[in-house]
Amino acid sequence: MSRHFPAFAVAFAMLCSPVAAQEHLIFATASPSEGPISTVIFNDWAARINDDGAGIVEIDVRHGFTMANPANFYDRVKDGVVPITWGIMTTIGGRFPLTGMAELPFLSDDAETASVAFWRLYEEGHLDAEYHDIVPLFLTAFPQSGVHLSSPLASLDDLAGARVIAGSQTNSQVIQALGGLPQSINPADAYEAIQRGTADGRFVPWTAFPPFRMEEVTNYHIEAPIGTAIGMVFMNRDIWDDLPPEARDVIMRHSGEAQSRLLGQFFDAQNDGIRARVSNMDGHEIVAPDAQQSAQWETWLAPVTESWLERTEGGAALLERFTLLLEEAAAD
Repeated sequence: MSRHFPAFAVAFAMLCSPVAAQEHLIFATASPSEGPISTVIFNDWAARINDDGAGIVEIDVRHGFTMANPANFYDRVKDGVVPITWGIMTTIGGRFPLTGMAELPFLSDDAETASVAFWRLYEEGHLDAEYHDIVPLFLTAFPQSGVHLSSPLASLDDLAGARVIAGSQTNSQVIQALGGLPQSINPADAYEAIQRGTADGRFVPWTAFPPFRMEEVTNYHIEAPIGTAIGMVFMNRDIWDDLPPEARDVIMRHSGEAQSRLLGQFFDAQNDGIRARVSNMDGHEIVAPDAQQSAQWETWLAPVTESWLERTEGGAALLERFTLLLEEAAAD
């Protein structure tokens, strides 16, 4: 009889012990439900986690702007109102100066390489000082932004005083250094500003065209690697720390570098597809500085990088490391 007692005791203990509750995490995407990033990236990511983590963790995707939007997404997670969200980190003025390095001109060419390099930079701990309230799950560096105007320039020697909507301090410095007049206008109001003629254009990547209908109000598109931004899916740190280790393991199996690479690939494909579509539209012209003009632009924009280095503690070492990581990611 004593030989069977341990097995009986174990079974009895299992029946009497409370079953661990499945973790339920709301992911407020701050993106339209029908948007490609929602349908292709966010839904798939959550589905993989929910399948792998059945009984352990569930990601409850909530699209739209009800629970979080592009203006408040960071505070909603920081304050614990929602556990997970998505947004463009460099639109949050002053909070992410190190992350703002991605906005510097002439750093990268494609989103995939830059996304992988930036994730590795984060994973090495170089950005910990500004991520103390959040835990990045995966991220992307967007494709390079271009200058999209409502009418052509006489030449690309400079922007000839064009009034260009720019999204950050570094973006504004880029536009000003190229001879334009930067304007600070909410992205949601950009269409109307250009349509009414209070702005001449906007500094954004091609991927911003569908949600903001930029092809309806701009027709002259200047391409050059003069800056990008970082987008990120991230989680409230306290909520993350309270998760059981097995829940965190499930989430990260489908996040991290692999998911960052996937998101970069997604945006590269989106960028190419949108560019091709706009190039085939009547009345649209896509141009780029020639070799001589590009050299001049690099000279004009060098002070933008110098300004970032001067105001960013540890910026020189960070930029040097990121440059090396870009080279390594490109060679993968």
